[in-house]
Amino acid sequence: MTVIAVLVIGGLLSGCSGGEERAESPELGRCKSLLGAGNVDAAVKTTGGSDVEVSGTPQADVLVNGLVREAKRWQKSDLLHNSYTGCRMDAFEGGQIIGTVDASVKWSVLSLGLLDSPKNSRTWRQVNESVYVAPEPGPARMQLLAACAVPGATASQSSDLPLQFEVSGASLGAELRWELLRAFAQSVTEEMGCATPPVIPSALPAAT
Repeated sequence: MTVIAVLVIGGLLSGCSGGEERAESPELGRCKSLLGAGNVDAAVKTTGGSDVEVSGTPQADVLVNGLVREAKRWQKSDLLHNSYTGCRMDAFEGGQIIGTVDASVKWSVLSLGLLDSPKNSRTWRQVNESVYVAPEPGPARMQLLAACAVPGATASQSSDLPLQFEVSGASLGAELRWELLRAFAQSVTEEMGCATPPVIPSALPAAT
């Protein structure tokens, strides 16, 4: 069973209801902390909604603590991992959801060794020895996989249990989707204090 760690529900941002602008919610502030203020503002703008509801926005240390606990308990036979929502923004117009932007992270079932197989290499593009990206694994989605050795976890955890980040949103272009994904992965891995920090590139690697 996949458990979605939605630690904070609700919070409305900025809309133009009644011609009055609402103050920024704490939930949106946490999204900006994880994904970058400029990136989040741009993502909100692309949805085109007059109201944005933000949910699933824990503090970075709360999100990381869940991931660390899971890594320390992990054994090679474990194939089910919790998915943690870093930020979800639903844009509304006239009471209807017209767009959603979602950022999540989990420990992957794919080891680094599996990514070189013919099947997985069609989806995953190697950036360096610790980072892979999947620019279009599905409609409006982008993923990044990063090795992160957690102190106290089993020795093979870094290569056999990498982090898998995902950002989705139909209104997002590839460049903005990448900026959100890159910033999210950077924020989480820095907070985790990986023994050997993964090198997250500033630009989406070109296809080879």
